[in-house]
Amino acid sequence: MTRQLTRRQLLQLTVLGGLSGLVATCQSRTTSTSAPSPTRIISTRTLQPTPLPTTTTASATVGTRPAVATATATSQPAKTTLINHMTSAASVFLNSLDEGQRAKATYDFADPERTRWHWTTPGNFPRNGLPLRELTPEQRDKAMALLQSGVSAGGFQKALDIMSLQNDLGNDPELYYVTVFGAPGSSAPWGWRFEGHHLSRHFTIVNDQAALMPFFLGSWPTVSSNGLKAMEREEWAARELITALEGEQREIAIFQPRTLARHITQNQAQVAPLDPVGIPVIDLDPDRQTLVSEIINTYLNTLPAEVAAVQLARVAEAGLENIRFGWAGSIEPRRPHYYRLQGPTFLLEHDNSRNGGTHIHSVWRDFSEDFGQQLA
Repeated sequence: MTRQLTRRQLLQLTVLGGLSGLVATCQSRTTSTSAPSPTRIISTRTLQPTPLPTTTTASATVGTRPAVATATATSQPAKTTLINHMTSAASVFLNSLDEGQRAKATYDFADPERTRWHWTTPGNFPRNGLPLRELTPEQRDKAMALLQSGVSAGGFQKALDIMSLQNDLGNDPELYYVTVFGAPGSSAPWGWRFEGHHLSRHFTIVNDQAALMPFFLGSWPTVSSNGLKAMEREEWAARELITALEGEQREIAIFQPRTLARHITQNQAQVAPLDPVGIPVIDLDPDRQTLVSEIINTYLNTLPAEVAAVQLARVAEAGLENIRFGWAGSIEPRRPHYYRLQGPTFLLEHDNSRNGGTHIHSVWRDFSEDFGQQLA
């Protein structure tokens, strides 16, 4: 029989703490190499969309976010601190394992397993690594501390929410796997992965550089039996955007009337830009551009703050004129649909084409940073 865990029990997989402390940790990381203590999330907060840096056109101006302007200059020390936290957390986790567990949890960095990934259930796509269900409570705390070290407070909460939805599906919410590639802290490249149904996060570290792409977030159902909406704004900000468009702009944005069968890039290790579809973001008025910013921020804010700032700067530097928003399918709630945002550096695919528009698959891909390809 599948073990059923409530959302509260999932949260109790981690030890005492609070969201405010985790937010402070994510936003003000120290240079300490000690592993962060796992934090029990006891509340949630709404992440406000951060406008992209100013871009002026004949019809619109997007507001400036001052922190982004300095992101490039400050990203290296911040990333080094992030790497220290991940290195320490990974080492603490591995050191807690017995010989058999460690053999399951570790692979060489060059092993093809590192880029073998999926979002479906372990029953449909067998996972390699060490699942939470095979860990002691103390080891599980250390596994969750590792996940916490590589994401934001909001990203950690979203992971817990996605995991808890397995209860609604009759799945085991402890079938999430931790896998470490290479030796944390060595001079050689290393990385790690946390993955299970509808959650896949990848981390690659080479010297003092880190890549945290790709990442996959999914939700089924979109509203749980307890009313949890794990990916509410990811869905509704885009729907608000498409329904706000009128006339020719909506016709341009909707690139086909029927939804796609699934997201296009699937589980490829590397992806190239898709055919440009939809409407250029620069052609939208400020209110609609704000919704685009909210969508982008909602995804990137699952990353540590220092990484999110750098990624936002990369998106903005590419130019709003080069970012397009495209929609396929119904614009009505609880109807199958798909949308994507694509720019020169990134692709966001959000697919809700199954189960009457209540089953989200979404993935953020980076054309140069996925699996650290630019770090090799």
